[in-house]
Amino acid sequence: MQDRYAGDIGDFGKFALLKELENQGLSVGVNWYKISPPDFEKNLDGSFKQNDGKHIDFPDDLIKCDPDLASELIRISQGQEVPRNLKSLQNTHLLKDDAYYDASITVEDRVLWHQNALAYFEGRQSELVFLDPDNGLLVKSVGKGSKRSVKYVFYEEVLDYIDRRKSVLVYNHRSRKPELPYFREIEERMQKEISKSELKQKLEYEPEILEITFPRFSIRDYIAVTACQEHAKKIRKAFDAMWTGVWADNKMCQKPLTMDITYTEYRARFPKDSKDKFLKYYQALPKEVMIEMVGRMKANTTCKACAAGLWYQNRP
Repeated sequence: MQDRYAGDIGDFGKFALLKELENQGLSVGVNWYKISPPDFEKNLDGSFKQNDGKHIDFPDDLIKCDPDLASELIRISQGQEVPRNLKSLQNTHLLKDDAYYDASITVEDRVLWHQNALAYFEGRQSELVFLDPDNGLLVKSVGKGSKRSVKYVFYEEVLDYIDRRKSVLVYNHRSRKPELPYFREIEERMQKEISKSELKQKLEYEPEILEITFPRFSIRDYIAVTACQEHAKKIRKAFDAMWTGVWADNKMCQKPLTMDITYTEYRARFPKDSKDKFLKYYQALPKEVMIEMVGRMKANTTCKACAAGLWYQNRP
């Protein structure tokens, strides 16, 4: 996370979700994974190559979701009265515990930085820690010692929180893969890392991996890894409240394909007269959604191909 992103539309969904997690009884802490803008993001004249954090004009339909939260973020993002930075976000006291770890991360001192973060949230007794990197969980194309690594969360850093009985919520930037394979790849890698560790034996509980998506303007995903059954129950309730309420009505939040989605819920993402996007990734839809889609749209050529694919997958 960088100061120049503070208060944009992404923070609107982010803090709405964190507040809902608090409403469900979880004590929430925030690790910004704060960095200064790296040189590789800048042009020779010092300007930024990408204008991230530019969505600071909140549409009226979104403001209605939480007028007080919107007002605070607009004040910060548009430089009204206070500077646009993470400290201003913290000073709004949007979260009950005000537990923010805002030390800057560097490649050289990352291990010490991480240990200090763990100690900070131990001291604050946070039950869930939100990790807010620029990009998300580490991808295979980025080395842990590279300059770009500061924009990512390492999988073992997540497990260190789980080992301390703290659930984790991680921001993750959506890749260009179809949604279901994208999430499944992350789940499989996380499960692999958990299996390699001694967590299952120490916790006597298999951590759950849960997802929620905020697709408005730019797709933002949040991935939860639970430390205990009680936390998992509260996180599920928070997610359910977000994707069934006013945030869902205004297309700010939606249920991902991994979370027991129905055909009706999936179809509602798209305009009624739109079939191109709706059918684009039919091969990568959950099986239950594909079956219902075939049943409702038997005459459609794509659905015939979908039916053939289902038959092939389930042939004797």
